[in-house]
Amino acid sequence: MNELAFLRDFLMQLRIDCVLDVGANRGQFARELRGIGYNGRIISFEPIGNEFLVLKEQFKNDLKWSGHQVALGSKEETMSITIPKLTVMSSLLDSAAADRDARKELVEVRRLDNMLPSLMTDFGSSRVFLKMDTQGYDLEVFRGASGCIENIQGMQSELSIQPLYKNMPHYLEALEAYEAASFALYNLSVVNRVSDGGLVELNCFMRRAS
Repeated sequence: MNELAFLRDFLMQLRIDCVLDVGANRGQFARELRGIGYNGRIISFEPIGNEFLVLKEQFKNDLKWSGHQVALGSKEETMSITIPKLTVMSSLLDSAAADRDARKELVEVRRLDNMLPSLMTDFGSSRVFLKMDTQGYDLEVFRGASGCIENIQGMQSELSIQPLYKNMPHYLEALEAYEAASFALYNLSVVNRVSDGGLVELNCFMRRAS
């Protein structure tokens, strides 16, 4: 079973009615959700100005897809995000490899638990799936959800086996934090590998432990 087919079945199994698309970039993940038949609420979060403009064009005609031009983290603050030419690799952390072509942009960072309760009320959602793809910042996003964690039934997080960004947490640290919050590992899938076949990144799928 490929990852999208697994995700479709996973969302159905968890009876998800709202997907939080954190690190939305230009809406690629949300479009994949629609492609696999998910027709529930999608809320995208993308802090970079130019990327958010593209994202808005993607969701403007979808009544169940909305977006916010913010990053998510463990603190309410303003931070500098590094934006390489390949903008899907943008991160609030500095890249482990030098990139002369990267630029910086100041972005607003919010805690999810300061946003989600009102969003759930506005949209009438009750069973939330948290998708995180923030290039090394997923654990900070998760920490910022501590006050609303009971609303999250499942989640997807990108784990880096190789440290692609400076000061990013070890993948085992992230897994331990997720498990400590009563989530159980359900599936792992390979995102990419180095040329000799070694792992670089994995997507981990977790669900609330029964």
